[in-house]
Amino acid sequence: MFNVSPEVKAQLLADRIQALNLEGYQNELNLKSAEALGNQEVIDQATANIAVIESAIQVHEAELANI
Repeated sequence: MFNVSPEVKAQLLADRIQALNLEGYQNELNLKSAEALGNQEVIDQATANIAVIESAIQVHEAELANI
């Protein structure tokens, strides 16, 4: 669809995977903090965020493997 070289795609995907892992880590920290405070709303949000990030990482890794 878009004219992007395989090398650029691979770098973009690798960079995004790294960024997603950092986002996931931040959400894990938020989750631990919310659990310590007993803040169920933040626990639920962080848990949902982590699930979305894990899914996004899987999609990006699969795409990278197919280059």
